[in-house]
Amino acid sequence: MPSLYARSKDLSFSLVLGGLVGLVGAGVAVAFLKALSFANDARVDNGWLIYLLPVAGLVIGLTYHHFGNHVSRGSNLVLEEIHEPGAGVPRRMAPMVFAATFVSHLFGASTGREGAGIQITSSIVDGVARMFSPSLETRRLLLITAIAAAFGGLFGVPIAGVVFALEFQESGRIRYEAILSALTAALVAFYAVESFNLEHLTENALGPIDINATLVWKLVVLAAVSAALAMSFVKATHFVHKTAARFITWPPLRPVVGAFFVLALVVLSGSRDYLGLSGPLARQAFIGATGITAAAFAWKFVFTSISLGTGFIGGEMVPLFIIGALAGAQVATVLGASVPLFAAVGMVATFSAAANAPIACAVMGIELFGANALIPFTIACVLSYAVSGHGGIYGAQKRTAIRH
Repeated sequence: MPSLYARSKDLSFSLVLGGLVGLVGAGVAVAFLKALSFANDARVDNGWLIYLLPVAGLVIGLTYHHFGNHVSRGSNLVLEEIHEPGAGVPRRMAPMVFAATFVSHLFGASTGREGAGIQITSSIVDGVARMFSPSLETRRLLLITAIAAAFGGLFGVPIAGVVFALEFQESGRIRYEAILSALTAALVAFYAVESFNLEHLTENALGPIDINATLVWKLVVLAAVSAALAMSFVKATHFVHKTAARFITWPPLRPVVGAFFVLALVVLSGSRDYLGLSGPLARQAFIGATGITAAAFAWKFVFTSISLGTGFIGGEMVPLFIIGALAGAQVATVLGASVPLFAAVGMVATFSAAANAPIACAVMGIELFGANALIPFTIACVLSYAVSGHGGIYGAQKRTAIRH
């Protein structure tokens, strides 16, 4: 049994480490949220910018082709370094992902931000840590803590950020070795970002919910739809990526071609709502607004699969949230359920299946929408995870073997 001195030393180390990483995560979150807010506003105010999306694609393609081949592994690279620390998360990942995500949003690619924020924070934290030659275990601890800080700061859900950082490393298992430093970092990042009054995707509390058998079977349907959407999204994005690699042999040209497809989709859909984050669409679903087209989730699905599959940067996290929210709203309309409730549940259940993180996603729902929906969030997140087959957006995620 460790001595009181040893325990005090470990606790102090975790608290200090968590505080420092939390400050880094807060700095990244504030800069990133402000930059992407500017990019999305600028695109909306200057409609001609989307016609430069092919040029933006070429710039991103050339940059990653010459300087970022390893960086293109994204969040999977961070996961690999947690499992088996090696050369480290490249220091150039932070500026490259930040700039490429900003450019992607400015000119209209349908990509996310939280996944990119995790990569940026992890790159900075690991890059600084390697200057002091820490042990491999300390580096692993730092990366897990960085994920919690980024998630808590960018999305405004510190507790879900902690659980996600501990849960998504390995499907079917939660690892607790970094829990104190992760909690400290997530809370520091969250409260620091909150002091800037920045806008998150949603902050809508749900009212009282009557839990009955009718609601439960409707939630089962929503969970199945969410799982199907998540797995279809993963397969579609991989299909686009493989097809682009097969037919376009020069990598920098792939996002250029993807940009022309995105512009064609704007014409076909008759809307620019699916460019960038598409946050306003999701907010309409969360308040039960009418007028959202029934195919909105499908359009967002296709826009994002093509954008990410051809090489634009930003991550899958927020697009999956929005696809799930829009799909949840349509399921509610068909089944005669509450649109705000099913939009909220669809959001977290879809990401639960895609990331293999049902507990984190249920907690996220509670933090964002209130504890009234605890049971619906839990039912949908667990069921969507259970029926999804445990594939997902993170190819480097370990899978825990289940023996019967």
